[in-house]
Amino acid sequence: MKDFNMKKDTKITYFFQGGRKSRLNNNEEYAKEMFYGFDYFKSKYPDTEIIEFSEHKTKLRRLFFILVEKPLRNLLKLPLYWTFLTSQLNYKRIKESNILVFSNNRMACSVLPMLLVAKKTNKNINSLCFVMGLFSRMPKYKFLHFFQKGYIKLLLSTLDNFIFLSQSEMNEAIARFPKFEYKFLARPFAVDQNIWNKGTNKKDDYILFVGNDGFRNYELAENLTKKLPDINFVFVSELIEEDKLQKSNYKLIKGSWGMPGISDLELRDLYRNAKVTIVPLINSLQPSGQSVTLQSMSCGTPVIISKTEGFWDKERFIDKENIIFIEDNSLDNWVKTLNEFFALDKNEYNSLIKEGIELIKKNYQLDKYNIEIENILIRR
Repeated sequence: MKDFNMKKDTKITYFFQGGRKSRLNNNEEYAKEMFYGFDYFKSKYPDTEIIEFSEHKTKLRRLFFILVEKPLRNLLKLPLYWTFLTSQLNYKRIKESNILVFSNNRMACSVLPMLLVAKKTNKNINSLCFVMGLFSRMPKYKFLHFFQKGYIKLLLSTLDNFIFLSQSEMNEAIARFPKFEYKFLARPFAVDQNIWNKGTNKKDDYILFVGNDGFRNYELAENLTKKLPDINFVFVSELIEEDKLQKSNYKLIKGSWGMPGISDLELRDLYRNAKVTIVPLINSLQPSGQSVTLQSMSCGTPVIISKTEGFWDKERFIDKENIIFIEDNSLDNWVKTLNEFFALDKNEYNSLIKEGIELIKKNYQLDKYNIEIENILIRR
């Protein structure tokens, strides 16, 4: 561990795939949790900047992406996107920074070559990476495990702090890389409750699905519209296939966080009005569906979610008290659970809402989360 004295002129650089600069540059109100403390740090340390993925501007970059990066990603199951970030300008910023914050392991893995060079001249760069799914995928061929392990080990030895959004994934990381346990912390996500709150909206009897990550069970969500033809669905996703939906009982809003089809305030209204939010998942160590679950519960809408290995907080979330878990992830069991949910009486339904809101307010406040990130950077 190393002490780090944060002063007003501390130079902090955040790395995001995209979507942050556009939100900062428009006048719409937005939720701040996906900025991982950027707004908080910017208010205290003015020289806090964002680097995002950039498009390939030369044929050589595009060729390298197609012939090298893409095959390596598929073979090693590592999020390697070097050509989207590597540039003289970004390298200069990295070399001059005091603190680097990587919003996920995709950004950290992609910046690693530049960071290794930068640390030869600036050994005092302090860094933090939020981990989501880095340890959830293995190469198909055993001989490639050595190369994946080598790259991850290089990442772990180079960066200073790793915040896991799931205790389960951190336990897996400790089992595989015990030498670096002192760098690991488990801290579940937090949400901006200034945006995600209950309001006074009247509930409608529709089921809401939100999300685009690789561990959502999109096929199951699509099939639910056919098994429950008398219930309306609203989907906010790029990855739901419209031709696989029941033809008369859904609304599909195409969009992702980086390229949103609706604003955060419009999404808040969808949460508030929904009867329930569903999060069907494919089992993995990645804490998939975390932000959607917290947002929905904070807005006063119960959540039904697949119980996976990577669920982020198995102690505080209690089945049928503040959330509803699906352990048998079959389509028939989802249909059965949803039918039982819609048969709940008013007191049972309102109790789920009340307990969910209290859980989020008590344990997942963004302001406290931001201060904790700052303390980690100072202490470690």
